[in-house]
Parts: sequence; structure tokens; C-alpha cells
Amino acid sequence: MSRDPHPHGPASLTESLTSMFQTDAWPAADGDSRVARQLREIGVDVSAIWAASRWNMGEDGEAPNRRHPLPGDPRGPQTAATLAAVVARPRAAALLGVYLWSQASDALQYTFRHGRIIVPLRAFVEAWAACRDRAPDDVCRAEGDAVAVLLRTLITQMHTSAARSAGDLGRVADAATQAGQRCTDLLRAARAIPDPASPFRLALVPQAVTRIRYFRALADAARAASDTLAGEPARLAPALDGLRAAETDRHLNYILASELRSYRMHLVELHRNLGAPWLTLDRLRTVYIYPFGLRDIRPAAAVAAIRALAERDERPRLLGVQALAVRGRLKMDDVWASVDRAARPYGGVSLSMPNVRLEQPDGSFIAELSCDVRFTEFGNHYVRFRYSARDQSPQQVRDARFRLSNLHADIRVRWMTPDGAPVDVEHGDGPPPERLFDLADLLQRATADLVREGTELAQGRAHVVTTVYEASRGVGPAAPPTERTPVNMGDELLAAFGSQVLLQPVPYGTATLCDWTLRQRNPVLLEGVRHLGDVVAVTTNSTTVALIGTAHFKISQYGSLAEFVVSLNGLFSAWNATLADHLRLVAAMLADHDVNNGADLAERKERLTREQLRLHEFASEVRTTLTTITSPTFLASASESRMLNQLLQASHFEQQAAVVTERLRELLQEPIAARLAALERLHGDRERAAEVKRERGRRRLMDGTLSAITVFAGVYALIGTVEVALQAEMIDGPQAVTATSLVTAGALVTGVAVFNWTRGR
Repeated sequence: MSRDPHPHGPASLTESLTSMFQTDAWPAADGDSRVARQLREIGVDVSAIWAASRWNMGEDGEAPNRRHPLPGDPRGPQTAATLAAVVARPRAAALLGVYLWSQASDALQYTFRHGRIIVPLRAFVEAWAACRDRAPDDVCRAEGDAVAVLLRTLITQMHTSAARSAGDLGRVADAATQAGQRCTDLLRAARAIPDPASPFRLALVPQAVTRIRYFRALADAARAASDTLAGEPARLAPALDGLRAAETDRHLNYILASELRSYRMHLVELHRNLGAPWLTLDRLRTVYIYPFGLRDIRPAAAVAAIRALAERDERPRLLGVQALAVRGRLKMDDVWASVDRAARPYGGVSLSMPNVRLEQPDGSFIAELSCDVRFTEFGNHYVRFRYSARDQSPQQVRDARFRLSNLHADIRVRWMTPDGAPVDVEHGDGPPPERLFDLADLLQRATADLVREGTELAQGRAHVVTTVYEASRGVGPAAPPTERTPVNMGDELLAAFGSQVLLQPVPYGTATLCDWTLRQRNPVLLEGVRHLGDVVAVTTNSTTVALIGTAHFKISQYGSLAEFVVSLNGLFSAWNATLADHLRLVAAMLADHDVNNGADLAERKERLTREQLRLHEFASEVRTTLTTITSPTFLASASESRMLNQLLQASHFEQQAAVVTERLRELLQEPIAARLAALERLHGDRERAAEVKRERGRRRLMDGTLSAITVFAGVYALIGTVEVALQAEMIDGPQAVTATSLVTAGALVTGVAVFNWTRGR
């Protein structure tokens, strides 16, 4: 027999919970949901629950690119306090937990950065374990237990999402398996609710069954994909059947269904091409470029500061290790020679750092990369990581390129000392680096401080350059070398399955399995690079160079052109930041709120003049750099110059340069002198008006005084008359005193009145 001992009966919640799970999201915390209304009725700040799950809300207003919570996040204690305040109310803990789950699920649709979303979920689970005994009865306690497990399943779901961006299908399979086990715990907890009519039991039991099927299908698909890429495709077809079956679950919401559909579509393409010619990259090099520019120091000064270290043979200690070398010149090949002796040559300095070792969190090896930081005379500075590999499958190439991303899943990033020992990266007060992007960021800041303490930098868009030296084709994935034929032409390379990975940009985040299998529309391929069969593909953040019929040293020369072009992004970032700073500074100094302060006006005029001189110097440097880069004599070789122009065009160099030059033109044409003159005229007009007002006041004061004197002169005449009357004994003494007092008082009143009337005219 069902029982309902609570004021909020099952009928008022079942429909709301079902809708919540069917959408995996709720429009807003102030929406008209029954759960939200009931929470408000018991005094819960529903808007705070919404904010607790927002990844982009906090005192700093920015979400860290972290999957793990940062210490001291106030969302945890706030959530725990909210739970403690309502735990003794019937069904309140379960209501609060499921509403928090809905808001966190909604937040997950917008970001890969899970650190802040996890905080309130963990806080609820931990706080519930401490206060569950305060629940009013066994039903409420069991419902709270089930909802706490529900929140734990969401955390493991986030771990699975992060594992997709780890570059390791085995890690995805393990994470999905763990998530499925957590959903099994949820099923057990939901069935343990002693009230068969409980809305939480009615909603959570089918949801647990559905999610068990979802995560099992994902785990099987990830393992099957991994086996297939290793040359063992037997499990792929059953895994596809499992994905199709999971998609038909009637309790599956449309968000999870879309994920299953994405997994299936990419793996169907993998299955369809099992018998097709597959591409293997027999030898390739991957270079990660993290550009930056310095905002408050000229490029020549930055180069000179680092060059001075080289001349003193100093090897600075950075991030816990000592630099291997400081080079006073960049290693430049003949491609950078110029026929224009008067032009500024391209060059710079570099700091060679120890190698970088990348590991999965369990310590398994990923790759070891060389590392150096380059400062150039043009200002296109960048951190550069490089590694070479052999016999790479398309999936391995895709995973290697994705390491560029700032949303790569957390891995271990360590230095390798010259004696081969791994050393942790020193990271100061911030969190340790969890990806290649983090180490690049730390290096940019550390080396900028070498130039000058506190130097501000502007970061450009990261870019990966993949250079293919040798490639081959074989039937199916993981074909042995004896069954592969060399690729000799670009058409052969592009026709092989797996070549599409070389034409795609690095994704922002990874949302599916084997996301390289589907071809993208209209890849950007440069024509006429060297030979007819050469392939160069350029995207927003990746460049592929496959000059199959070209000697190694010429391929490297072309690679240096590609690196130069993609590093210009940091230079443009610094230029735009400098222009924005100038605009803000000038606007602040031209503000007229203190126009009455003549001394401040003069000081602002002097500061504006200095700022305009700085802007003219900056404009001269920008124009010189742009003119040099686009000069037909920048490179001595006409063919290399044409190649450089192709790369510049593909990277939208002209558009970026046009934006900078247009902003410069607008700022240089800004009529600052006229605006200052107008301020000075306004200030002078106000000063003159004030002087006229002061002169008018002085004249009125004089007129009033003269009028008062005239009145008092009359008074003295009257007093004289009284005195004559007294001497003639026409009046006696008391009468004379009275008359004199009356005359004096009347004179005072009349004089004051006349004075005020005269001044007020």
C-alpha cells in the first residue's frame, strides 16, 4: 500500500521531475517549475542555486580552464549551508539536490570547463552525508540518498566528457565504465526508497536504467574504436548495434540521444571504410606555436635584453629548471636572405629549454617535445614545442594536433632534465600546468619578465604546423609496412581514408569519438606551392605541409615560412591592445569633468602631446613592419616570396593589417589639438564670465557703500538739529536722548536697506 506522509504529494512532483529529466536542463532558476516554487516556499534562494552551477560567475568573472575545482571556491560552503538550513523539512533535501542537478546539467551544455560546476555538486554530497540523520523520516532520507548518488553520476559524466579530450580512447572507455557503475549505484539507491509512489523513485529508476545503457554503449564503442584503429575491427559492428539500441530508449532525453547519434555516425564512417585504402604518416613533425607580443616595450629592446644574456653567457632559471642555452641569433636558413640591403632583416634570439614530457594522469607516456622561446626583431614572439613521430595513424595525428588546445583534458606536463630525470614545473601561486597550453602561458610570462619585470603581453591564437615527410597507403587500419605502398603524389594522399585529419582545424573541444572521420566542406588547399603533387592546407589554427617530392631541407625551409606567418597573430594582438590602451588613455584625458581646473588642463595637454608622439612612433614601427613583410624584396628568392604571400593570404594577413592601419589612421586623424583648443576656450570663457561676475559684485558693493554713507550723512545732520534744539531749551535732556536714538536707529535701518537694495540691482 502506497503512503504519502509529506505535504507535497507525488502528483505535484512526478510530472515536473519527468520533464526535468527529459530536457536535462531547465530554462532558468526563476522559471515556473514546481520544484523551483516549492524551494522558494521553504525559503531557498533559487537564484543562488542557478549561480552556483554557472561556470562563468564569480568574483573574477572568468572561468578558469580547469576541469578540477580550485581551492577556496565559496560555492561549496554556500551550497552546504543551504542544505543544512532545509534538511529537516519534508522532502526539501531531495528537492534541492535534484534542482541543483538540473542547473548543473544545463551548465554542461555551454562549457568544457567543469571545475566550478563540480564544486556545488560535491559540496551537496559531502554535506548530505553529514546531515542526513536530520531528515524527517526514512522516505526523505532515502530520497536524499538517491539524489546524492544522482549528483555523483553527473560528476562521473563530466569525467567522461573530459576523457574524450584526452587523446586516449582507452581513457574514454574507462571513464564511461565508471560512469555506468555509478548509474548502477543510482538504480540501487532509487529502488531503496521505501515509498513506491515516491516521485523521486518513479523518475530515477527509469533514468538510471537508461543511463546505464548509455554509458555501457559508449564504453563499448570507445573500446571497439581503439581496437579497430589497432587493426582488430571485430567488435566495431556489435558496438554500433549497441549505440543504435541505446538511441531507441524511450526514457532517453534528446541531449544524450544527440551524443549517441554523433558517436554512431562517426563510427559508421569508420566501419564503412574498413576495406578502403588508409593513410599512414610514416614520418612527420608536429610544431606547436603559441604566439605573443609585448605591449609596452619595442621588439628591438626585447631582443636586446635577451641577447645581453647570451653575451654574458647567462642561462636563466625558469619554472624550476635552468635554460639549456640562450642564443643571440635565430637559426635562419637561406630562405630569409633579402636582396634589399636597406630593409630591416628578419631575425631574433631564442631561449632553449629542457624537453617537455607529456603523460596521462596514470603516468603512461604520451610524447616528449623540444621547447624554446623565440623573440624576433619584428615582435612576433612565440613559444615553440616540437616533436617528430613515425608510423602514425589518422587518430594519432588528430590527438597530437589537439594537444594544442587550451581545453585538452588534464595530463601531466613535466620537464626532462639533461640527465633524463622528470621534474615538475614550478608554477608559483597558480595551479600546476595541466596541458601544453598552460606551460606555454607560464613560459610566455616568465620570459617576458626576463625582458623587463612586469612587462605586459598580449597572447595570439595558438597554431599547430604538421609537416609530412613520408606517407604510405594500405588496405584498412593499421596495415603492416610490408602491405603499404608509398605516397608519391598529393592526389594519392588526399584520396586515402584518414587524410581528412590533415585538412581540419583543431576543434575547440572534443564532443565525440573519432571526430576526424567525417570530411569537412571546402578545405583550404594552396595551389602551385612547388610541384603539382604538393599539398599545403591552411585552417584558422592549423597548417599541414606535405611536399612529398621535395628534399628535406626545402621542406624545412617552407615550414619556417609557415611558422613565421602563424606567429604574426601575436604581433597583431599586441598592436590591437596598444591601440586600445591609447584610445582609453586619450578618452580619459579628454574628459571635461574637471575643465574648471586650469592647471590640470595644462597638465593634460602636456600628457596628450607626449601620448601623440608615442602614437606616431608606434605608427611608424607598424608601417615599417607591414611594409617590410609585404615587400617583394623581403625574401631573395622570388619563388619563396610567392609561397610566403600565399601563406599570408590564407591566414588573412591583409585583413588583419587593414584593421590595424585603419585604427591607426583614425587615431592619428583624431582632432585632439582641436578638442584641446575647445577645452581651453571653454575654460577661458568660464574664467572671463567669472571675472565679469566678480567685477559686477565689486561695483555693487561700492554703490551700496556710497548710498549708506549718504544716509548716515543725513543722520548726522538730524542729530545736529536735535543738539540745536536742546541748546535752545526747546527740548529737555531725555527728549534729546530719545530723539537721537530714534534718528540713529532709523538711519541704521535705512542705510542697511539702501545698501542691500543697491547691491541687488
